[in-house]
Amino acid sequence: MNFIIDGHEDLAFEALANQRDTTRSVAEIREKEPQNTENQVTLGWPEMQAGKVGIIFATIFIEPPAHQTPPKRTGVNYGTPDEFHQSVRKQLDFYEQWEDSCPDKFTIIRSLSDLDQTISRWQREVENPTGSTLPVGLVLLLEGAEGLRKEDDLDEYYDRGLRIVGPVWEGGRWCGGTYSPDSMRFTPEGKRFLEILASKGFILDVAHMNTFSADEALDLYEGTVIASHCNCRRLLKSPENQRHFDDETIRKLIDRDGVMGVIPFNNFLDTGWKNGMPRNRVTLDLLAQHIDHICQLAGNADHAAIGSDLDGGFGYPNIPEEMNDIQDLQKLEQILQQKGYTPEDIMKIFNGNWISVLKRGLP
Repeated sequence: MNFIIDGHEDLAFEALANQRDTTRSVAEIREKEPQNTENQVTLGWPEMQAGKVGIIFATIFIEPPAHQTPPKRTGVNYGTPDEFHQSVRKQLDFYEQWEDSCPDKFTIIRSLSDLDQTISRWQREVENPTGSTLPVGLVLLLEGAEGLRKEDDLDEYYDRGLRIVGPVWEGGRWCGGTYSPDSMRFTPEGKRFLEILASKGFILDVAHMNTFSADEALDLYEGTVIASHCNCRRLLKSPENQRHFDDETIRKLIDRDGVMGVIPFNNFLDTGWKNGMPRNRVTLDLLAQHIDHICQLAGNADHAAIGSDLDGGFGYPNIPEEMNDIQDLQKLEQILQQKGYTPEDIMKIFNGNWISVLKRGLP
């Protein structure tokens, strides 16, 4: 068994917006949400331990004005740049309070030294299991920066542990995103924003960019680049937008030595999926096919990873048939073995490729 690095989880948002206490088990959290049958929680700290999920890219996601659910709440959504700033601070507070109140469960990774300590702990436990629980390392990622108040706020966020920035979610201010026209490109302000992010040492996340914008970002950005949570458009039938990447963009990401995390959301694996359909319609083999497609484009296993986004707007039963919660990501190992992947390949996909990115991008 390998330990897993998960490249995308909305931990703070789910806690603040939906009062989900991820320090508890999945069963305990579900028991508090008996009415929720369509988006049941899949993340719990015991399940992270059972699944050897050692590091998570933990997001700061704030609902933008056009896609927010009332009421207005600090830490959950925003209407003005000042509200965005206060909401980012609220989610940073959340992660810092988690680290302070339960250091045995979560720790923020701010540096290469922090990363090395976390990796060493998890590698020792995987190689020589003792049954001990270990803190999950959190690498903080801002998902959607279009509400940014001013450039200097990025310095505050960096000082507090933010290391990855995804400029866009819906799209508009900086570039095209999931909900903007396919033809939209980077604005002049957006190109300047890329320069600012690079100068401050952030890892750039191109997830949620449309094709033109992702391609431009991969051409222009001078720092480390990733796609934290995307699937392969080539394997999807009539996707509704450019949320997932075409082969040319994936090749550009590979050429930049980037890494792409795949998402086990049924509708991102089978665009015809609707809640209530037979669960055997979508299996983990479909997710493995997206991993394999990235690897085939690269000619190696150096650029595919996991970015599950579990509970990021979907949960059980909208995940592959074999999955109940996050620990079931480990079932990918056997599927990849059956496809001919070596133990070294699987280790890269489970953690090594994200480690490579972080070693290049962390101070």
